[in-house]
Amino acid sequence: MKSISVRIAGRPRRYTVRVERGLLDHVGARLRRDAGLLPGTPVALVTDRNVGRLYGARVERSLRRAGGAVRRYTLAPGEPSKDLAVATRLFEAWARDGLGKNAIVVALGGGVVSDVAGFAASAFGRGLSWVAVPTTLLAQADASIGGKTGVNLKAGKNLVGAFHHPRAVYADPEALRTLPARSMRAGLAEVVKMGVVRDPSILVRLTSLARRGLALDPRAVAPLVHACAVSKAWFVSRDERDKGIRRALNFGHTVGHALEASEGYRAFHHGEAVAVGMVAELRLSVLELGLDPIAAVHVEALLKALGLPTSLKRRVKPSFWRAVLRDKKRGRAGVRVVLCPAIGKAKVIALPSLTQLERVVGSLVRGR
Repeated sequence: MKSISVRIAGRPRRYTVRVERGLLDHVGARLRRDAGLLPGTPVALVTDRNVGRLYGARVERSLRRAGGAVRRYTLAPGEPSKDLAVATRLFEAWARDGLGKNAIVVALGGGVVSDVAGFAASAFGRGLSWVAVPTTLLAQADASIGGKTGVNLKAGKNLVGAFHHPRAVYADPEALRTLPARSMRAGLAEVVKMGVVRDPSILVRLTSLARRGLALDPRAVAPLVHACAVSKAWFVSRDERDKGIRRALNFGHTVGHALEASEGYRAFHHGEAVAVGMVAELRLSVLELGLDPIAAVHVEALLKALGLPTSLKRRVKPSFWRAVLRDKKRGRAGVRVVLCPAIGKAKVIALPSLTQLERVVGSLVRGR
């Protein structure tokens, strides 16, 4: 597949996103070509226990072959690692090991690893270069591209962070072979999202894969990963700081982030919460922007066919609504949500009240 170039307006530098089989064994060589890795350059390889056990040695060997002086730093797997305390431990370890301004941080893992490592790279020494090597579908299709890095607070998701673009992104679809089915399904939610807000052909292709029982097959999904990366690069290149059209990528996330926060980031995988959020925001799109209800039903049916949640077992907690009101996407006129007047188009609107959102969230509860 062709490499994808992410251009940042007003900056001379661009970076490359590669989606290729076999990249895990060639990260060092690619980094030497794309980001100028020099012999003896300190490399901080940040991963989690699960990914490190599977792929850490391969990537470390590749980096050493290219001349990198590699040290590995291992996080606990899962959303709880998106925490200031974890970032602080990285700062302390890097300071102890003498990392300087010439060091490169390599984030090997899913969205949690790239968010934490990228954020730590943005702050340590007032900014280190970093590279993303995403190993989950969610990270390959979305999270690793675009420079958004950060950690969570008890008050909400991603409330502390920075825009700090990687020097390169290397996505190897073969890494998806070892991904648990639940994580693979959660990643497919972000693929659906991109189809809804930007490229409806993604939905057509994913529906075909679901019908043939291939939606969890890494080789079958690889072209969709590339298509999502192309769309994500399109948004980022036009709106680096998330002030305009890039906000479309928050579709499903107002409700999804509030669900995650209200459940302590433990009940839902991120993509699962986003799937429920997309259903809510599609239904709200029907009410507020006149989206064809049949189109909304078709997307909901696709999410179900992929094994993703589209309803809630019980009513949301009061903390859900507190999280909605604290959401960083909130505008002066009210809570901002991304809605769709049609599939393939998205619009950010500010809700003057929560009445309609309360109505659609209530409609998600089973048996109501």
